[in-house]
Amino acid sequence: MRNFFYTSIAFLMILLAVSCGGDLKTLEIETPELDMIAEGPLFEGANTATASWEFDLQNILGEEGSSVSKAKVTAIEIRLMPDEDLPSLEKMVFEVTSQNTSMTRVGLYESELDTDEVIELSVAGRQENLASAFQDGKMTFVGDFDLLEEEYWGNVSFKVKVKFELGIK
Repeated sequence: MRNFFYTSIAFLMILLAVSCGGDLKTLEIETPELDMIAEGPLFEGANTATASWEFDLQNILGEEGSSVSKAKVTAIEIRLMPDEDLPSLEKMVFEVTSQNTSMTRVGLYESELDTDEVIELSVAGRQENLASAFQDGKMTFVGDFDLLEEEYWGNVSFKVKVKFELGIK
C-alpha cells in the first residue's frame, strides 16, 4: 500500500510537470536601428534620450506562434552620433517601458561615450518579463547619460539597436 502511495504521488508530479511545461518556442528578434535623441538645452549631470519603436506583433511572429509569453533583452548596442561641438558624455542607464509595462532597467554602460563607435551595454541578468510590452505594439527606450560639461544647447543623438529573446506560444 505504501509503495502504491509513493508511485501515485510520483505519477501526479510528473503529470503536473508535463502539463505546466507548455510548448514555448524561442525566437530572437532585433529592432531596426532607432534614433534616440536628447533635446537641448542639456546641463551638467544626468540627461535623458528617448526612442520609440512601433511594431506589428503578428509580422514579428509570423508563422511561429500567436502570442508572446516571455520576453527579455539579450543585447543593446548604441552609437553616439558625431556633432561639431558635442561635449564629453559618459555612462548610460538603459530602460524600456510601454503602455502596460513599467519602466524597467535592462542595460548599463559605465565608461566614456565616444562618437561613432558601436558600444555594447551590459545587459541586466535579472529582468522583468517584457511580454506585455510586445502586446502593446509600441515600446519606448530611455537612455540616461551624464553630461560632463556645464551646458550644451544642441541635441545629442544616438543610434540604438535592441535584441530580444521571445518565448512564444
